[in-house]
Amino acid sequence: MSTTPQTIALAGTGDLAKHICTALLASPSFTPIVLSRSSSTQPTPQTTWFSTHQIPIHKTDYSVPSLLDILNTTKATTLISLINDPTPTYTTTHTALLTACQRSTACKRLIPSEYIGDTETHPLKPPFYARSRAPFRHVLRLQTEIEWTLFNVGWLMDYFLPAAKTHMRPAAGVFPIDLGSWTALVRGSGEEVQSWTCGRDVGRAVVALCGAGAGQWESHTYVAAEWSTFNSAIKVLEKHYGRPMAVTYRSWESIQQTLAESEDPEALEVAQIEEMMVMGCLACPREKTLRQREKFFPEVGFLGLEELLAYADGVDFV
Repeated sequence: MSTTPQTIALAGTGDLAKHICTALLASPSFTPIVLSRSSSTQPTPQTTWFSTHQIPIHKTDYSVPSLLDILNTTKATTLISLINDPTPTYTTTHTALLTACQRSTACKRLIPSEYIGDTETHPLKPPFYARSRAPFRHVLRLQTEIEWTLFNVGWLMDYFLPAAKTHMRPAAGVFPIDLGSWTALVRGSGEEVQSWTCGRDVGRAVVALCGAGAGQWESHTYVAAEWSTFNSAIKVLEKHYGRPMAVTYRSWESIQQTLAESEDPEALEVAQIEEMMVMGCLACPREKTLRQREKFFPEVGFLGLEELLAYADGVDFV
């Protein structure tokens, strides 16, 4: 007997949304729709991919009436946000998403936009999370109608890949390794433990989580393909490509000086992420992550860095 696939709504058309939609399209249990300020008749570089893959784009102004109409019309059961806003507008927008879910007939699950590292040990890192994510987390905890989880992935392993191989645009100036120039700017000693997961596997994990039964979600969900260091990752890249990489280091003291003295907003934002690298904020908690892997994601088959590089060599796109 055939079962009608559940509709999963994604708010936002960021790069990670493409990986999630790819995984949803591959599942017989789900079908994706996308919410965007642009419509399919007003394509932008970000929405064109979704139109090309015949994923419906529903135009919204992110007001509750607009969102509610879409959720009820499509009978969406889960709403996933990819809206990465560092300002208090994040809370305004996400509160509207939550309210629309509460008033909808079927959409009773919400994944807000987090996708970072250990948000339990370091809930206010980077500092802009204090004015954006933290207030909305409080709103979530005060309600019981909607099941939710803060979904975190560590670093996206796609940043180790050539830009042409992945949806993820390079994090220039932030991610330590620049494949284009074959250089690395490592923060701290380079021995600080990080965790990372490729976008393909993040998408698969989100789909697996959508398939978990009602009431099974935890307040914080983590996925990590592996835990390693940037020094180790550089050695893997050098071995894989057969050439040495030019590596420089930026000390903890230098990072702290920028945080204390710089008046350049862009430099401060980068320094805040650099601080997180050295503090280990971007490493998902190992014990909990492995427990949840067994509980929610036993079939995902996460690729480690060496496996991802070898896989990428044999395909046009990861």
